[in-house]
Amino acid sequence: MNFCLSDLVPPLRWSDAARITTLADRPGLPDAWWRTLPLHRVLAVLDAEALGDLLTELALDHWPAAAVGDVLPALHVLDPDEADDPQVAIALDRAGSWHGLLALSGRELTDQPFVKARPVLTALFTAVFLRMSPEEAEPVSEPVSEPVEDPPDEEVAEQEIPDIPELIDAAFGGLDDQTWMVAQNRVFADEPSDPEQLARLLAVHPAVIHDLEAALRDRLSRWLALPEAKPYNEHLTWLTDTFGAAVPKERFVTAAEWHGRELRSLEVPAWRFVLATLPGHRLFGDWLVAGDVEELRERTRSLIASAERPPTVPRALEMIGSLGIRPDVARQWLESVPQLRAQKASEVAPDRQQDRQQDRQQGGLKDVALTRRCFRQPDGRWWLRVDVSGDHLQGGEVPLPSGFAAYVGLAPGEDRTVRSAAGEVGLSWHARPALGSLQRILSEVSAEEGSHIFLTLSEEGMLRVRHLPAANGGDETSRALRLVGYTAPSGTPEQAARVIATRVGLSAPVGRPELLARLRERGDRDLLTLLG
Repeated sequence: MNFCLSDLVPPLRWSDAARITTLADRPGLPDAWWRTLPLHRVLAVLDAEALGDLLTELALDHWPAAAVGDVLPALHVLDPDEADDPQVAIALDRAGSWHGLLALSGRELTDQPFVKARPVLTALFTAVFLRMSPEEAEPVSEPVSEPVEDPPDEEVAEQEIPDIPELIDAAFGGLDDQTWMVAQNRVFADEPSDPEQLARLLAVHPAVIHDLEAALRDRLSRWLALPEAKPYNEHLTWLTDTFGAAVPKERFVTAAEWHGRELRSLEVPAWRFVLATLPGHRLFGDWLVAGDVEELRERTRSLIASAERPPTVPRALEMIGSLGIRPDVARQWLESVPQLRAQKASEVAPDRQQDRQQDRQQGGLKDVALTRRCFRQPDGRWWLRVDVSGDHLQGGEVPLPSGFAAYVGLAPGEDRTVRSAAGEVGLSWHARPALGSLQRILSEVSAEEGSHIFLTLSEEGMLRVRHLPAANGGDETSRALRLVGYTAPSGTPEQAARVIATRVGLSAPVGRPELLARLRERGDRDLLTLLG
């Protein structure tokens, strides 16, 4: 379990967590523990219920507009029976379904009749953390009369859960030059080199390259079977269980903090080593898929096409769960499948009108990738970044780019009202597309001039808003990542470029010239200035 709380709770990446005093004031935990300390170490100090209480407090006090399932996406794969609590049962009855319950924000949950939001959230969050608690943890029995004041011995914990990149480096640090070249260019390469080309480079017969590769793969298999590789194998098992049939490459690369670190022994990012040893999964462009990506896409198209009538998006998301697609990436998978058309959940109209609306959304999907300040986030949705101005804070309307307006289903000449956590907000497209005043929302998140908000509509037609305070200093790469909504440590400029490329809709690995060309095409001058 080599991941930290901020890996599980996306709002911690969107928030300036250092300003949240309830996080910092935790005896027995180091500074910034939520993004540096593996979860098993946290659970040794805060038990599952205490951590559930803490996350409940954060959800209600700091992220009241966030959907419960967005606060802790792991809830989407939780068996509802594991959250066996009377208050959860009441809330589930009010929401109508597990998906409906997870779509409610903390504020909406508080407003539900007969529902007590705090115990509901605590029960839900605690159920997830109980599942993740170390199985070897045993209750204290005979020293109960003595107070336990000191935190667990961190040195012992480190010995029990060794640093995985160090394990790999220890096992593969002694490769000879030719084997190292095969590892770099064949076994752990993004795009494996042709054996004949590599043979010419090393001045050997191609058969030597094949023999070296076979020997290295055999060495890799033997290492995986050793007892010291147990923590690494447990990580592979966790990845397989978590990802399901398909997962975006970006989510795989960032699934653990150490995935982005370079292995000293092989001089490749750790995620490439993981990819080479992950059983059953292969990388196809932007997606890591169990089996063949085209087969999975065809099965998706056939499943949707076999429905009696074109399904709504929520229904389509439920349907593809039978293919092993996890709920937290289902929408993103649907959008990645060519020739797949699924109507918006909120549209109820005659078939011809649905078809027109559907066509309009398809056009919007294409346009939004070329629209300035629009970025595809890991949830699969496109979000618009709005740089907060004094006029916004005073209640002025928020202009929308036409590509984003089309993406959320708005048509020229149309007026609509959408729900938000702070009440109803108007959408209109007359002289230009615009969103009504967000003054109340901006006030609630303590937005200031120069900070950023990211906007999108959920599949239920709910306006979702995320706030990101303005950056105070930092290098140009970190500031560029912040403008696309990415607040994790920036890593290398190459890693940052890959993140930004994904966020602007570039599917295959691209070089810096292609990324800059896309940004120029979209008109993202601020990003161009920072990336040079």
